[in-house]
Amino acid sequence: MIAVTEVDFGNIMRDRRVELGLTQAQLAERIGTSRQWVVGFEGGRAATATIGHLVRLADELRLDIDLTAAP
Repeated sequence: MIAVTEVDFGNIMRDRRVELGLTQAQLAERIGTSRQWVVGFEGGRAATATIGHLVRLADELRLDIDLTAAP
């Protein structure tokens, strides 16, 4: 999957969370944020996300992050 926008990131993370059977509250606890932060992130409001947040999310959801140069 390719994420281009904040909404894309949120959708990918939400879909994976649901696939793994985690609630927003469970994910928030595991990555050290609030449930409200997860709700916002999944809703495409990732402005407060740090690299640390993205790494913890990817790790907890067992996703790889691949950064490549734009054409």
